[in-house]
Amino acid sequence: MEESHKKDLQLAIKVQFNKHPLLPTLVKNPTHYLQSPWTQLISQQLQSQFGTRGDGVFYRIVFSPGASGELMTIQKGPLAGLQTTSVVEGGKITSVAALEKVDGQISPNLMPMLLTMGALNSIHARLSYITDICTDIRNRQIAGDKAKLERISEVIVDCFESMSEGDERLNEDNLHRVTNNTDDCFEILSALLEDLAAQHKAKEMDYESFDERTNIVFYDQQRKLDRPTEAIRKLMQHSVFAAYERYAAGRACQVVLSGNYSPNNIGRHKRALERVRDSIRKVFDERMERHNRGAEAFRRKIDNLNRGYEESNWTVESAQYSLDKQLSIIEQLESELYALLDARIADFDALAQIFRKGKFEIIVIDGAMIFSEVDIPALESEKTISSEVLPITDQITRELGLP
Repeated sequence: MEESHKKDLQLAIKVQFNKHPLLPTLVKNPTHYLQSPWTQLISQQLQSQFGTRGDGVFYRIVFSPGASGELMTIQKGPLAGLQTTSVVEGGKITSVAALEKVDGQISPNLMPMLLTMGALNSIHARLSYITDICTDIRNRQIAGDKAKLERISEVIVDCFESMSEGDERLNEDNLHRVTNNTDDCFEILSALLEDLAAQHKAKEMDYESFDERTNIVFYDQQRKLDRPTEAIRKLMQHSVFAAYERYAAGRACQVVLSGNYSPNNIGRHKRALERVRDSIRKVFDERMERHNRGAEAFRRKIDNLNRGYEESNWTVESAQYSLDKQLSIIEQLESELYALLDARIADFDALAQIFRKGKFEIIVIDGAMIFSEVDIPALESEKTISSEVLPITDQITRELGLP
């Protein structure tokens, strides 16, 4: 599907480039081509501001501070009746006004969709995991309502992939669908969290827990778990993580479909996800703490041996080997937990970053739009795009002889 989309994009861009040879000078890095009733609406709005091809570039007259009088009117010749930039008062020229080029402006109510489509390439790249959640859920062994999770996955993927249609009404309908499914997902999450806590309690770890590969042998000691790391990894396969991922995907889709990229809105969705993450993490923090106590036990052995105290069946080298193994497995487990939990929260920081620092250009042509990414480092000195008014390069296309 993604490969087909890329081919369609290349073909659409190629057709426009062939029709308008000067267009490649404007579009350096095309990421998306869109022709829909929504793009035609924006095109009509721009035409109402600037007129049609051949009407030229529009300017605003700017007077010097404190200037008085009126613009001089040409009295004779082919331009009779038109005004100049000379300011006259009492029959004398007192100053000269300036001409400021006027950029087109898009109504605020069209901005959410415009921002979404402009950043669609970056959004898809950051949230690419969403396209695979349907396949993933079918391959998982799910404890609980697997059918409902499959339905939630299908809805989220369908809504995510439909963003490229640029259909404002469809986005509104999909926002409603995703919101309902995200609420259903939270109910499933709540039940699975209780099951996770029950399994955690049933497989309690020792106060000081040691990875299976640390070569530690216990004589005349009854251990609660012989393979504690294996038990942790088994819990990391719990169905709560599948539900959590879908909950995160649903929340991310709500942000994009709503077109509301304000820090408050993104922060609200992020905090909701953090609350769920913290509930899951609480179980694993306790287990990781016991692994950390195991690492501390090895450090004490090394310290005692270095001080000349005896540690039965241990040398400095063997204790250091076991400590290294313990620390290595702790690092691996933390990394795996980050990928399962924190990486999804980082997606919201990335969305905020895209709309805080990301820049793109839009060419409106033949009732369609071509979106082009802008090289951010090369444009650091430029003003960032306003969330209220977005400059459009429609007047530039006229200067180059484009419709």
